[in-house]
Amino acid sequence: MLSPVIDVFRLRQYFNVITRTRQVAGLVRQDASFLSAVRRALVTLPFETAVPIETQPFPEAGSHRLDRVLAGRRFGLVATGGSGALASVVGVWKALEESHITPDVVSVCSGSSLFGFPLAAGIPADEVAEFTLSLRTEDYVDVNWTGLASVAFDVGRGFAGMVVGDRIEQTYRRLVGDMTLAEMPTPCYAPIWNIEENRLEYAGPRTHPDLPVARLIRAAIAIPLFIDPVRIDGLHWCDGGIVDIFPVRPVLEIEEPCEVVLAVNGFYPPDFAGESDYGWKEARASVLRIASQVRTSQQIELARTNLARLRAEAEVMMIDPVPYTAVMGAGFYKHFIDRSSWPDFMRAGRADALHSLRSWAARVDAGGGVAPVRGGRAPGSSARKAAAPAVAAAPRAAGKSAPRPAKAAGGTSPSRGKGSAASRSPSPARKSAASSSPSRAKKSAATTSASPNRNSPSRKATTSPRRRTPSSR
Repeated sequence: MLSPVIDVFRLRQYFNVITRTRQVAGLVRQDASFLSAVRRALVTLPFETAVPIETQPFPEAGSHRLDRVLAGRRFGLVATGGSGALASVVGVWKALEESHITPDVVSVCSGSSLFGFPLAAGIPADEVAEFTLSLRTEDYVDVNWTGLASVAFDVGRGFAGMVVGDRIEQTYRRLVGDMTLAEMPTPCYAPIWNIEENRLEYAGPRTHPDLPVARLIRAAIAIPLFIDPVRIDGLHWCDGGIVDIFPVRPVLEIEEPCEVVLAVNGFYPPDFAGESDYGWKEARASVLRIASQVRTSQQIELARTNLARLRAEAEVMMIDPVPYTAVMGAGFYKHFIDRSSWPDFMRAGRADALHSLRSWAARVDAGGGVAPVRGGRAPGSSARKAAAPAVAAAPRAAGKSAPRPAKAAGGTSPSRGKGSAASRSPSPARKSAASSSPSRAKKSAATTSASPNRNSPSRKATTSPRRRTPSSR
């Protein structure tokens, strides 16, 4: 009985509870609107009306073509998690549209999945902005009253989240319809974590082709205790951001590697610097000061490792549109429930992305438009490369990339039935420290050529599957 309680691996869990409790208590003291937002999410009084939120946050679109600067190189977009702060991704995409750049691969995580998947599905930034800003809290928050009751009457049997998550999936089906990952115009991935086998996978068109986009969005934001896990092919999946908050594998391994990457950080301080906690030894209740550092230690270190690897293998532009102070602590939950700041986040994403893209283009032009070689950096970046720790890249067959699997016969998906072999979760024997799906997909790539650059003039235009617009709500 005592052994599980004092298990060393539970240390982070205890510290997490302590830290979150302190953060929520602090936010309640400092911001009464947080309690109001939570109460409105649970119960809306008859006399209350929703506070209007602007649904068209962007100015009239300009045009400043930068696709020429890519010169045939593949372009990737990677975004961290960060709850509603990642509404900034919509602004980033708007900047890409104005620059005539279409990502070849997108990798999102947790909160950025709410915005990145619809954009990669071919829906313009203005439409995604209007749809998400028009949402009401009840459109994506369905309180798990049954589960909460089980805590009192059945010792919490089966309870894993205060929010069910059904409404999130239903709401996004209104936007993207029944589109599957394999049908997306732009390949998009998100890490999801499996409870039964304690492993991480990067769900996307090559790993789970028949999985509906709306269902993956739900799974990608299902933070344990906050949102109920999602059942896919008999197993339960949660937000993979609890393990990998900055997922670079999709743009470096799973799809044909990208040479230029725009990275969006909406969760940690710039460059994934740790929180400063000097003086903890002299503070009262010193162990509580340590708790926050212990809670994030593994996640932030992996994010630094991933950033170092990305910088070693691609030309990287890193932006931080939303201040870390806006999402730290209980602000993470506040900006999921309260959308009033989302328009500002979107504008900040557009402004930062435009500045970064144009500065990068100017540097490339000044350097004669020389493209960096695969695995290296552009001229003049040797100092940064030297400072980055060496990270071993996964083996990759030279010049080959895995084909995107075709839909299974009958078009079944893991959420609806057994689906295809490619869409089913691997057996326990196939587990690895980080999902083995990419390597399995690569084994079938012997005769497949690399996918074309989406910004190449010779690339044929594609049309996205018919979708429902916000007006169909």
